Amino acid sequence: MTVDEIYLLIAQNIANSIQSEDWNKATLNIQGDDTYVDTTGEYLDSNNVAQSLDVHNFDADVDFAIMELHEITTEGGNNKWNKAIFTLTPDGDFDMEFIWDQELQNEINRLANE
Repeated sequence: MTVDEIYLLIAQNIANSIQSEDWNKATLNIQGDDTYVDTTGEYLDSNNVAQSLDVHNFDADVDFAIMELHEITTEGGNNKWNKAIFTLTPDGDFDMEFIWDQELQNEINRLANE
């Protein structure tokens, strides 16, 4: 998959999981790397009240696509990230913010060595 195809897959799954016709913004919070993914999310309804996104109903391909995105975007040791925030608006505009959380990485490393 290309990066654009991955972004489209994420956006489609977010939009399909929103339980309202009128909403203002949706956010998918991602933790992961090339080997695992954990996601949570929410959207703001028409009254700007946060509602949970049911990420358990996402296509199974989404987790694998996010792992592939991580592999593509960190190739060559550049652009390290272990968290990301995908924000989607009803008109289809989106933003992807990549974040490096050293404390999270320390915890992952500690658990991997137990």
